[in-house]
Amino acid sequence: MKQIKIVVLLCLLLPTLLSARIFARWHTSMGSFTAELYDDIVPITANNFRDLANSGFYQNLIFHRVIDGFVIQDGCPNGTGTGGPGYTIPDEFSPLLNHNEAGILAMARTSAPNSAGSQYYFTLAPTPHLNGSYAVFGKVIEGLEYVLGIGSVPTDANDRPIIPVNIYQVRMLDLSIGELFPDVSETQLLPANQNQMFIVEAYTAEAELSYDWYIDEELHSESSFILETAFANSGDHTVRCHIASSDSIAFDALWNVQISSANADAAAPELISIKTSPNPFSQNLEISCSLKESAPIKLEVFNLKGQKVKTLYEGIQNPGTWNITWDGRDITQRTCPAGLYVLKISEPRGQQYRKISKY
Repeated sequence: MKQIKIVVLLCLLLPTLLSARIFARWHTSMGSFTAELYDDIVPITANNFRDLANSGFYQNLIFHRVIDGFVIQDGCPNGTGTGGPGYTIPDEFSPLLNHNEAGILAMARTSAPNSAGSQYYFTLAPTPHLNGSYAVFGKVIEGLEYVLGIGSVPTDANDRPIIPVNIYQVRMLDLSIGELFPDVSETQLLPANQNQMFIVEAYTAEAELSYDWYIDEELHSESSFILETAFANSGDHTVRCHIASSDSIAFDALWNVQISSANADAAAPELISIKTSPNPFSQNLEISCSLKESAPIKLEVFNLKGQKVKTLYEGIQNPGTWNITWDGRDITQRTCPAGLYVLKISEPRGQQYRKISKY
């Protein structure tokens, strides 16, 4: 199976995931392909598709509408374009998602607003005239050649393939993408010799995850979801994490880093700071947080597999310093084993992480 490169993040091991990107694979009579679904941007649309796929709704259907150079369409249980799941969902649009290339996944609907249900289509070329009218919720990230191949099959006067293109299965893959830290869309401006954490959060229900970290494309020894490193040399650098799920899918997270002595002065002031003591600790960890202005705060503990151990605090805090004690127990009140853990404190402008050690 060809591996896919895409931005990823290791998230919480929970029965249901907070907003994240999810992935589906189509197995058809003309080949298999994979799409990323933007649950983090359009959760109603993406989760509706996920739930239908998990229920087996799309199994053994056909692409009932194929227009070369435009779209291929599926999701009708009748195979005619007239059927649906028995309900509709609201139209969900985002300026971040457009019909700007081949392989865009969006919901089909009637001429009436908010009439989408189960039918969807893949674009075969840029179709900007559909923007704002049909809800984009994903994109093909592997096997686009098979989508384009389906788009070129002979059809009748009703745009129906003369030889049916069967969809044997649409299967959700066992990997969900949450958050990357720091933001991969921005070049990280750092001073020389300053430690910086790079974190990926991803979620699987059963599949195994593995992590390979590369600094300037040289393999690093770190194998967890978090890397802490510093750069001694000025100039441009890269940090890349390759995360692989045993469910036959793999992804890359890539950060661009620029090191300069001037970057220390360019760093933005932080709203929040966090200190821990003692570290390492045995029974109780004292956590001291300082805020410059009122903000909603969330303080969480993760293990090095990326599983959330416990939420220590969630609420609005006033400016000043406040303290909380973690007794080393998880959400079920069981004592956590000795090892490394990660504290994550979040506020609307961002988050910070601290490694802690329990013995």
